[in-house]
Amino acid sequence: MTADSQDFRDGMPFLGGALWLDLLNTTPVLGGQPRDLIDDPEKLRLWQGLAGLSDGPPDLDGAVGLRAALRPMVEHLALGKPVPDPVADLVNAHLQQARFVRHLEITGGAARLVERHAPLSLATAAALDFARFAQDHEPDRLKHCQNPDCTMVFYDRGKNNRRRWCSTVACGNRDKVANYRARKAAQGG
Repeated sequence: MTADSQDFRDGMPFLGGALWLDLLNTTPVLGGQPRDLIDDPEKLRLWQGLAGLSDGPPDLDGAVGLRAALRPMVEHLALGKPVPDPVADLVNAHLQQARFVRHLEITGGAARLVERHAPLSLATAAALDFARFAQDHEPDRLKHCQNPDCTMVFYDRGKNNRRRWCSTVACGNRDKVANYRARKAAQGG
């Protein structure tokens, strides 16, 4: 299975390389028209499940509000700018909702305290992902798809930092086909 085969799950894009970027990518432009892939509670539940957050409580208003606040952060972080206070305040408000479950685990007579997150809403999970990302990212790896008709964003985790497309299956293949047709037309056939 190639990496691109996981770019779309049940028709929804998961190609950003970070949960908060995948949340931003829930508003693609399809056929020239913007669409919201999580605009009702059922779609949100489906997306959460596909993102591995099926046990988190659905919070449509929180997810949509956070998505709107984080959208400008792509350009902001790509330029190496700090997160503005209002965005940090919103992220912190969601982070305050994160709860930990602690469990004493005894294995072979040794005690170990295990901490796990209690089920997180999508907004809280995305806020946590964004906070970690803002702390550790490399600005030049945060990119927009080079297809001018595509609105997808992603974090290039490749060794050479040369990724150009949101997905080679989608936009990358379109570019290859367009280049092939242009070459054929230039050759007269």
